[in-house]
Amino acid sequence: MKNDELLKEKQISSESIYKGKIIDVYKDKVICPNGHESTRELIRHCKASCIMAFTSDNKLLIERQYRYPYDEVIYEFPAGKCDKDEDPLVTAKRELEEETGYYANNIVYLGKMYPSCAYTDEVIYLYLATSLEKRKQHLDENEALNIFEMSLDEVIKLVKSGEIKDAKTLCALTYYFTLNK
Repeated sequence: MKNDELLKEKQISSESIYKGKIIDVYKDKVICPNGHESTRELIRHCKASCIMAFTSDNKLLIERQYRYPYDEVIYEFPAGKCDKDEDPLVTAKRELEEETGYYANNIVYLGKMYPSCAYTDEVIYLYLATSLEKRKQHLDENEALNIFEMSLDEVIKLVKSGEIKDAKTLCALTYYFTLNK
């Protein structure tokens, strides 16, 4: 866009507040487009992959997993964080097998999403997996989840009823329907 450069902020300082296993927190000072100084609190997060996977009988693999920040068990597509310098496609294949016990013989990129662009730089890569081969599930040490196979219509009903609230799952569905129109 022609005027996008006029919208950019210029970082003048960055202070590390916290270094964690999957996030780092910073407090940055910026100069806004209007010339005023402001503060930005920023969470740097590793990238991740989310997989919308269809079984051979055209069922979607969907998980129920407890999410601590919301104190709620939610529906979501299989997903996981990328290891350092790991290609998101490799992550997608690994996480699908770890969480569901299925290996994807066919996996295609749908797109990427920014889960919360106001305060984190996290990027989630979205994939569609088909031609699944049943293998063995091997969850991470402290990971607990239930896997379900649901028809696309059943998943859409969960979206319509508000039971699916997970952003990456909703975005994967949106990409799927948009690209398959």
